[in-house]
Amino acid sequence: MSRRRVLRIVLTVLLLLLIAWLVDLRAAMRLFAEAQWRWVLMGLLIVQLQIVLSALRWQITAVRLGQGLSVPRAIQEYYLATLANLSLPGGVSGDAARIYRNRYSAGAAASARSVVIERLAGQLALLLVAIIGWLLWPLLMHDATPEATARILLVALLLLTGLCMIAIILRRFAGAKVAALFDAMGTALHRVWVEDRQWQIQSLLSLAVVATYLAVFACSALALHQALPLGGIISVVPLVLLSMVIPLSIGGWGIREAVAVSLWPLMGLSVEAAIGTSVLYGLISTVGSLPGALLVLRSTASE
Repeated sequence: MSRRRVLRIVLTVLLLLLIAWLVDLRAAMRLFAEAQWRWVLMGLLIVQLQIVLSALRWQITAVRLGQGLSVPRAIQEYYLATLANLSLPGGVSGDAARIYRNRYSAGAAASARSVVIERLAGQLALLLVAIIGWLLWPLLMHDATPEATARILLVALLLLTGLCMIAIILRRFAGAKVAALFDAMGTALHRVWVEDRQWQIQSLLSLAVVATYLAVFACSALALHQALPLGGIISVVPLVLLSMVIPLSIGGWGIREAVAVSLWPLMGLSVEAAIGTSVLYGLISTVGSLPGALLVLRSTASE
């Protein structure tokens, strides 16, 4: 096992232990003891829809880039990738597997671009919903937007702008190979998002996927008798989900809970509710990815 993986495992464990020390763990466990399982089952069903919609977005993206990827194959691969992302260090192991396992029809470069663009579409849609949610906070929550959270969003937008500027500078002044990589990605983005009004399909699918993520979080809260307000679902929850992109833990565990604990009080909910809801969300998402993954493993074994 590499040193980086060990560090991620250690960081995940330390974060979870720190959170357990800071919150009333007994109160959080009582929430689990009184859980309403019908909401857990609802969350598991929504995870199936989430994976299918995400796989469809990837399949459309891959086909636009010349890959021969069928819808059934995309769904199976996405189940396996989701399970790997949630259970292995870094949160991108499943995406790397998607690239490797589907590199034959159009080459590794096209396979990598299809996965990167598909994931990028999802994160941008999540960020867009978060921005809209915080803009609507005063209307939906009948309270002023928290200054700290507004600053976080501003910093995130500045970082995004900075990354775009860095990309432009690299494209202009870096070597020919780097410029060629940027040109290829730009061409791929135009083909997937712009040509033939593909932005309409991509936007619809991406927002639908985001809606399923938010719905699973809402079901997790309802299962613990901690209903989330609409304003919180479209503002706080997207920030919690975006934190899982940080590749410092196993499947976002620990980081997700830490961000939830820091933001839940803004909705008038306890930190115990935050830790319980976040942990249950992680469990539902992981268990929800098992059925399709088992099918992939069985089909792989029979080949």
